[in-house]
Amino acid sequence: MLQKIKRGMESWGHYLLALLCAGVILLSAVWTRQQQELETADQAALSDQGQRLAQVMETPEPIAYARPAAGAVLRGYCEAPVFFPEMGVWKPHPCLDFTAAAGETVCALGLGTVVSCGEEIRIDHGDGSESLYRGIRETKVHPGQRVRAGEAIGTAGASIPFEGKGHICVTLFQAGKPAAFGADWK
Repeated sequence: MLQKIKRGMESWGHYLLALLCAGVILLSAVWTRQQQELETADQAALSDQGQRLAQVMETPEPIAYARPAAGAVLRGYCEAPVFFPEMGVWKPHPCLDFTAAAGETVCALGLGTVVSCGEEIRIDHGDGSESLYRGIRETKVHPGQRVRAGEAIGTAGASIPFEGKGHICVTLFQAGKPAAFGADWK
């Protein structure tokens, strides 16, 4: 019987070996294809999660801020260059300017802690945002003091470099970058 198997292997062995190799190649191809499909599905799921997370993070909840001055908005927030006649240049204006005569009250945008004060007042709102007020003549707060939205923090009247007098300039920073606010204020 052993002799019969030996002779069969000598005559048919190369066919069996070829069949075995083809089977291994076929199984490898099927396994590789399944792995690629799993990776593609995983990547699609991660991409979908990433997009949903980005949408949630990019749309911060709007915060209601108190109006910092009673006067009209003189110059609005604009990332595109606007003309500054006082300087004769075009540049972005990432803040709001309010008309304010000398002695008019300037109020805090929101609840926070005064970081610095003088001709400029900076308030940390504790949520990753800060507000900066320029054109302040008299300060009514001190560093470390807690203020509420709408609370008086100073009076207008100081000259703002390159812009002159007659207004205050308020910048809101979120995560260290200027942010638009008060779009409906006139």
